[in-house]
Amino acid sequence: MKRVAVYYFSATGNTLRVCKLIKENLEALGAKVDMIKAEEKFDAEFSPENYDTFAVAYPVHGFNAPSNVVEYVKAFPSGAKGYYIIKSSGEPAPANRDSSHQIVDILRKKGYEMLDEFHYVMPYNMIFRHDKDMVDMMWKRAVDAAPFDAKEIFEGGRGEIKQKLRHKFISRLFLVEHGGMRLIGRSFKVDMKKCVKCGKCVRECPMKNITFDGEKFTFGKNCLGCMRCSFNCPTNAFNIGILQGWKVNGAYDIGDMKEYEEGKVCKYCNKSYKKYFTAKGGNSIRNKSKD
Repeated sequence: MKRVAVYYFSATGNTLRVCKLIKENLEALGAKVDMIKAEEKFDAEFSPENYDTFAVAYPVHGFNAPSNVVEYVKAFPSGAKGYYIIKSSGEPAPANRDSSHQIVDILRKKGYEMLDEFHYVMPYNMIFRHDKDMVDMMWKRAVDAAPFDAKEIFEGGRGEIKQKLRHKFISRLFLVEHGGMRLIGRSFKVDMKKCVKCGKCVRECPMKNITFDGEKFTFGKNCLGCMRCSFNCPTNAFNIGILQGWKVNGAYDIGDMKEYEEGKVCKYCNKSYKKYFTAKGGNSIRNKSKD
């Protein structure tokens, strides 16, 4: 039986949903799949050396992988096997393609080879809120693509990935977000008139960056910008500083599947979304290498 590890970080649930889809399809093919949170301390029991292959999964943050996932893979032991990248983002912009460059560089030095990447478009948890039609089309595309991507992972398939110079330039330029969010995150505030003191934001922050003394919230210097706190706040009590105009609050209703309708595609990034929704097969980056 083929053993597969999926090391994942999911800020507000989208990446986890995608990984569960791929897991279900891998298991249907006969694989044994372990899902391991990449926001917890690395556990040698679930080391890549114990698996036939593995995937690293994350939500794209400013055309890059989140810094906690980058730090997580640094703990991997040296090895010599192929692995895959699974990523989710709110738009199919080509600049997202080189978002894994830090992870790839770290694991290459440890002896691992990245075989292919799979990019899933899921609803934004900041910038703006996708409408129901867009969400349903995104989910249908994910459900349709997952069997192809799972089959490639199961069979040890390889994609021909050629990153363009402009993609590399953009992703590296936006690395400034990693440091920027540490600063911006300290300016987050909570409206105590709305807050019900449920403690959800404190408990669920992946960086343990939020503390509450019973009267006042304090935000540390380790914010990822994952928006788990503001997105999941049950009373929409968060103010996220200079990013407030981009705030999205409240879970999406994900599960319905709508067939592609050109007139339902939002105007933002319109051509890229249309191309994504009408693509055949899986969500391998190699399917989009001509962009």
